[in-house]
Amino acid sequence: MSDQQFDIIFRGDIVFGHQLADVKAKLQNLFKADAAKIDALFSGRPVPLKRGLDQASALKYKDALIKAGAQVDLVAVGDTKPAPVAQPAERTLSLAQRLQQQAAAEKEAAEKVVLQKEQAARETASHTPEIMNNKTDWSLAPVGSYLLKPTEKAVVEPVEVDISAISLRPEGGNILDASEQPQAPHAQVVAPNFEIAAVGTDLIRADEKMELPLLELELADWTLADLGEDLISQSEKASVSVQAIHIPDVGLAPPGADLGQLKPQVKAVTPDISGIRLAD
Repeated sequence: MSDQQFDIIFRGDIVFGHQLADVKAKLQNLFKADAAKIDALFSGRPVPLKRGLDQASALKYKDALIKAGAQVDLVAVGDTKPAPVAQPAERTLSLAQRLQQQAAAEKEAAEKVVLQKEQAARETASHTPEIMNNKTDWSLAPVGSYLLKPTEKAVVEPVEVDISAISLRPEGGNILDASEQPQAPHAQVVAPNFEIAAVGTDLIRADEKMELPLLELELADWTLADLGEDLISQSEKASVSVQAIHIPDVGLAPPGADLGQLKPQVKAVTPDISGIRLAD
């Protein structure tokens, strides 16, 4: 027997015809791991599931994983490519054979569903009352007739309602007593003892007034200017320089002179006066 050892490598691929959710559930049950660890196996990177197995053990593990729906490869230890080991006969089927097997399985499942529906219909028919099968005793009742016999009607015990505390109020009145009506909360209004002062009275007391400091002005140097006199001295006035404008060869034209403006080109119109004549 060869001493060659193999690793089982999984890259996240599933066997054709299996569902991803079912494969994850089977692997979770097979490895006794939580869902997070199983999801990490489907990252697309090669993950070694088993290392250092002999050929017989490696084929055994591979067959179990393929049955669970996980497409795994056997890689010889020290090699980066899948080992050319013997494959089970059922795993070497071509794509056409796999499609044929899947179609046969789907057909078998559809036939099973049809058989279940037929069985359910037969069970329903077997439990149908005899009156449903014998329709010769059926007739139409007149409009407004009771379809149940007096013996088939449910007996309803009358309920006695105590109405001794119920009375009628006049129309348009309030049906609630004064004690039953919600009381509106009274607002607490603070109203101090206000009075009206006489016209012209100072509304601010002497102790409430603010003392403003008086400005001390020296009026010794102040005088009144004469009416119309300039209040700004010559030294206080802003100096404005007059710009000299040089206008060479410019003069005033006499009234009505042509200033050389552009005249519009008016095309002369020659009217047709052939149909015009002078009356006597």
